[in-house]
Amino acid sequence: MSNNLIRLVEGRTFVIGREGHIFINSITASKRHAELKIIDGRTYLRDLNSTNGTYLLKNNHLVYFDEGYVNPLQPLLIGDQKHTILSLLAIASDFIASDDSPTQANFVNRTEKSRG
Repeated sequence: MSNNLIRLVEGRTFVIGREGHIFINSITASKRHAELKIIDGRTYLRDLNSTNGTYLLKNNHLVYFDEGYVNPLQPLLIGDQKHTILSLLAIASDFIASDDSPTQANFVNRTEKSRG
């Protein structure tokens, strides 16, 4: 299931927050709290200078997290809500089903020659 979900969203970028593609219903989450990208099957998370920060839960301790690759099963705190990357991607897959236009990856074919 998790590999299929990650393949579904490969190459896409999602904003997490109160006004993001991945909606977090909490006043402790910023409107644009964090950004989640799937790059070569790996999950990359970046805090977007949120008011309350993004934290990973490691050995029962909260550790501030700015940006980097994260295991999809890693527990994390956004605002006052605990999630995993997979739970956030499940929300994102609902978004894709309804309208994925803002999350489309933009690829440029560099092999095409310019016509002049």
